[in-house]
Amino acid sequence: MLNLNKKKIFRELDSFQETKKNSKYENISFTVVLVQPEHSGNIGSIARVMKNFNFANLTVFNPIEAVDKIFTHETQGYAMHGKDILYGAELIAFENQAKHIQKLDEYLKQFDLVIASTAKGEHYTNLKRLAIFPEELTIPIPEKPMNIAILFGKESRGLTNEEISLADILIRIPTSNDYPTLNLSHACGIILYEIFKKITIVNIGRGKHPVLLADKEDRVMLYNFVNKLIQKLQTRTYKEKNVYHAFKNIFERAIMSKKELSLITGFFSKLNSVTNNIDLYKE
Repeated sequence: MLNLNKKKIFRELDSFQETKKNSKYENISFTVVLVQPEHSGNIGSIARVMKNFNFANLTVFNPIEAVDKIFTHETQGYAMHGKDILYGAELIAFENQAKHIQKLDEYLKQFDLVIASTAKGEHYTNLKRLAIFPEELTIPIPEKPMNIAILFGKESRGLTNEEISLADILIRIPTSNDYPTLNLSHACGIILYEIFKKITIVNIGRGKHPVLLADKEDRVMLYNFVNKLIQKLQTRTYKEKNVYHAFKNIFERAIMSKKELSLITGFFSKLNSVTNNIDLYKE
């Protein structure tokens, strides 16, 4: 049987983190900027999804929604455990709407990169809306601190061409042709998830009961059992290596947990024991 080091396993379980930020992206900070949001519920829902994917900075820019509704108990309900993000949000409001683009431009100058989202952009006649998909977005690896803004427009019509012109990159989410427009918080969640995957190391796990993967040392023990069995079965010499590599390739492609590997190794160990008492003949 495979003798797994139980102390080592317990140490791995105690220190296990399903997700952690990739150290090469430590210098990057993101700010979600909601431009003229119309519904406080969406603001709360976005704070919640930001918490899900480790985004902490939220700006509510020139909201159409009444300012006094943004931080109500109802909005808190939408935010759930993202209430700290909601209450830590920067709120920028002003009366003179004629200065909206000017003030947005001034605000965005603090960022090194501005990413804008759109529900349109599938037609290439409008050059202002040439967009890439979220999975095509490349996150830079900066040596110095870098601030990135992610812009989302109002629920009813999204970002305008003028607002988009202030961005460096435009992205859109591919959707059904029949109904391409997503709810604001849903679109935000999808884009943040795609960025989260790019900047985060994700380990296979199940919350409080993580799945620990078999390491190379564990797998070598299994392959030794397989090799011994091949020898005992007196497989023809020219086939021995091919049979061994066939097993090895299959097991390598299957990302095995320590538990799975222990069970499989136990099976091969039992086969080795049984074959000790059987006369085997060459093919």
